[in-house]
Amino acid sequence: MSSSESLLFVASRLVADVDTVYTPGAIAVSGGVVGAVGHPDEVIASVPSGFRRIDLPGCAILPGIVNAHAHLQIPPVGFPDEDEIADAGGSPFIAWLLRVIAWRRGANPADSGMHFDIAIHEALSFGTTAVGEIAGSDLTVYNECPMRARVFVEGIGFAPEAAEKSEGAVVAALARLRETSACNPLVLAGISPHTPYTVGGSLLRNLAALSVREGLLLSLHLAESPEEIEFLSSGGGPVATALFPAVGQDVSWFRGIGMTVPGYLARTGVLRDGTLLVHNVHLSRAGIDALREGGARFALCPRSNAAHGNGSPDVTHFVDAGIPFALGTDSRGSVPTLSLWDEMRAAAGLYQGDKSEAELSSAIFRAATANGSAALDLPGGTLLPGGPADFCVTDDPGRSDSGIFVRLIEGTGSGGIRATVVGGSCRHGDLPL
Repeated sequence: MSSSESLLFVASRLVADVDTVYTPGAIAVSGGVVGAVGHPDEVIASVPSGFRRIDLPGCAILPGIVNAHAHLQIPPVGFPDEDEIADAGGSPFIAWLLRVIAWRRGANPADSGMHFDIAIHEALSFGTTAVGEIAGSDLTVYNECPMRARVFVEGIGFAPEAAEKSEGAVVAALARLRETSACNPLVLAGISPHTPYTVGGSLLRNLAALSVREGLLLSLHLAESPEEIEFLSSGGGPVATALFPAVGQDVSWFRGIGMTVPGYLARTGVLRDGTLLVHNVHLSRAGIDALREGGARFALCPRSNAAHGNGSPDVTHFVDAGIPFALGTDSRGSVPTLSLWDEMRAAAGLYQGDKSEAELSSAIFRAATANGSAALDLPGGTLLPGGPADFCVTDDPGRSDSGIFVRLIEGTGSGGIRATVVGGSCRHGDLPL
């Protein structure tokens, strides 16, 4: 199955978006683009002759799943032991970060492609068709990336004197990714100042300005851990006493940002329309609202947060306040699977409001599809005429359309994904061709 074929898929059910479900349903695909969706008779009548029909009884066709935040080149690195945690000022998260830093320093560059291939094929097996990827050390792995990807080049440098060199490295990496995009249009670039506690104000301003000049999406990790908030507030805590000394840096001069997080991001130019903020665990509801008013988009990674003992994002507020949010897995170093279905179940389990199970499940499914594409400025997330033919084929959850997203989220795993299609090309599984 290639993107050049004209194909008509007929399934027991088709989800065009959260609000539009056809039982049974059909989708016409030509040149990697959706031509028509709807009830089979309507779609068959609307397409010209020459479309090859593929019947998928007992299956549902869903929009491709969007993983809005991942580090696909990071492998499992294990979790720190008690001695490591003690050396990290009692912080399991800082101890884990030090493990990641040690892995990066000792990693064989040739292994990056292997780790990426393992991760990308695992993600495809869960129906993922698009990802917000934090670029790893090997940019060549994205040349053959088989799914849509917004690849964020990461900048790190806290001291003011580090800003120029770090920005130069980001500019060089962006040039390399532009070459990739010219050959592989599935891949688009972005910029990621790592976090406010590893990227100082000078570099934050420089990268924010660079993203404006280049017209690129900006993303950063925010409010992931209590240690981050402590450091930004006072300049103290394990970030100052364990993390920076381990990498040979003295930050004793830093005394905190002296203002609210939203105010700081606004002052540095980071907070503007479209900026994607990842994690968002240690924010007040007023802070979330202020960031939203400033134009921010949000990605939540509840399983990674739980794995590091960092707490949980306020899923209840995001859902009840109608604030669009996406979902991400983070890395294989944090979570046992790159399954957005597992992430959806985790997010749903954090909700404590009054929405019905069906309403909540619809909101969570939207987070993993349409909201994810919107957060990354990537096409897809829905199956509508003129959009990309990015979809996955699952076992049909059965029964009526009412409660379909409850049943999908509760019951879908890698074994339930029959096929994953990106731009009209089958990237995982088998279709009866």
